[in-house]
Formats: sequence, structure tokens, C-alpha cells
Amino acid sequence: MEDNQDFTIGFGKPPKSSQFKKGESGNPKGRPKGSQNLAALFEKTFSQKVTITENGRTRVVSKVEAMFLQMANKAAKGDVKASHEVRYWSQRFEDFPQSIAPLPVTHESDEAVMEGMMKRMKETILSEAKSATNLELADQSQGEKLK
Repeated sequence: MEDNQDFTIGFGKPPKSSQFKKGESGNPKGRPKGSQNLAALFEKTFSQKVTITENGRTRVVSKVEAMFLQMANKAAKGDVKASHEVRYWSQRFEDFPQSIAPLPVTHESDEAVMEGMMKRMKETILSEAKSATNLELADQSQGEKLK
């Protein structure tokens, strides 16, 4: 050991010369700016558009959609591996909602029924709010009587 060192060198105590300098990064090159993680690359790659020919007509779809179309076609032709894949994905997406947007009202009577339901729901909410307010007022008045 040298005389100018005021501490011991050992496990978890590297020499001062090899320790990080104050204000200096331990990984100066680091991750380059603009580089993407694996999820971003996956999304970018599979959202790219490709042109496919289906029943003699061409159309543009994402790579993911083209992949699922090919898988479904192979399964329909009797490919066992593709059939298993289709079954796996159908079970995987079974619990997902089919559409986020509400289904359109197709008949005038349906629209009338929906309006009636909305009206009753609003009335119920208002009556519950009024009864809660009345209960609060009753509790306050009883509290004043007890004082």
C-alpha cells in the first residue's frame, strides 16, 4: 500500500484512479438518441402496409393482417399447425371487446327504447342524489339538536 492512500483497497472499494469521476457518466456512449426498443421496432415493422391480391382484387393491409389472413387460409386448407395457431389466437382474443364504439341503432323503435332507458336512468340518479341530500340535512339537524 502507498502512503498517500487514506483507505484500504478491496471488495467494493476500488482504487481512486479507477473510480468514476464526479460529473462523468459511467457509460459515456450509452444508448444512442433515437434508437428504438424492441416493442417499438415490432410495432413499426408489423404496422407497415403491404399490397395483397385476394380473389383477383388487390388491396393494402398491414403486415399483421396479411399474416393472419395467410394463417386462416392455410388452416382452411387443412394445415394442422395453422389450425392450432388459429385456435390459440381465437382463445387469446376471446375476452377482448369486439368493438369499442357502440353498435348503431338500426330501428326507430330501438332508438325510442334507448331514449326511455336513458330518461329513467337520469331520473333514478337524480332521485338518489335528492334522497342523499335529504339524509345529510336530517343528520345535520339532529346534530344541532344534540348540542
